Order: sequence, then C-alpha cells, then structure tokens
Amino acid sequence: MIAHFDHVGVNVRDLDEAIKFFADLFGFGIRQRWNQPRQAFVGRGAVVLGLIEQPGADDRRMTATHIAFPCAQEDFPAYVAKLTKLGAEIVSGPKPQRNGETILFRDPSGNLFELCYPPFRS
Repeated sequence: MIAHFDHVGVNVRDLDEAIKFFADLFGFGIRQRWNQPRQAFVGRGAVVLGLIEQPGADDRRMTATHIAFPCAQEDFPAYVAKLTKLGAEIVSGPKPQRNGETILFRDPSGNLFELCYPPFRS
C-alpha cells in the first residue's frame, strides 16, 4: 500500500540557485547532494524535493503541472512577502480558493509551485 510520497523531483537550471531559493523560502536544508549527476534532496520534516540540474531546463511553457505546499492561514501573508522579496514570478494570486487562499509562483528554473491553505488533509 502506498501511504505518501517519498519525494518529488524537479528539473532545475542551476542546482546552487535552486537550493538557495528553497532554503530562503521554506527553510529547506540539504538532505543529500552529489555531483554525478548534479542533484540534491532538500527538505524539512516530511517534505522532500529532489532537485536535478538540467542546464537547459525551462518549464515556462503553458502547463498546469505543479507542486502544492500547504501552510497555515496565519503564515500565508509572510510567505507571499517572502516570494516578493525573492523576486519570484507570481503566476496567479494571491486569490481565494477552497475556503482559503492560494498563490502560484515559479522557482528560478521556471517550475510551477503553489502555496495554499487549508490543506486537503485538514
């Protein structure tokens, strides 16, 4: 039986830039890193992202594929402010959704992410 994700992997143009972005935004630390190929697992608690360096990666073409992170309602405004401070491309929001709020943004490699509340599991 599958109970949860082990990790989610995304292509990034620059591994160091991606590691810094997710550390600054969510406080993710490096779990494991290696250079052949250049990739790293970063995360916090049960959340783990696999970052795989692909120098030509660009997911800015129209896609709805994204990874959504839940947060507490009281933390949402601070995350929105961090996204602005980090210069993240805001694709949509913040806006009301599912009796809460959502914001879609791109990381420096163009991958699409969502930050939202309430989480599905609540």
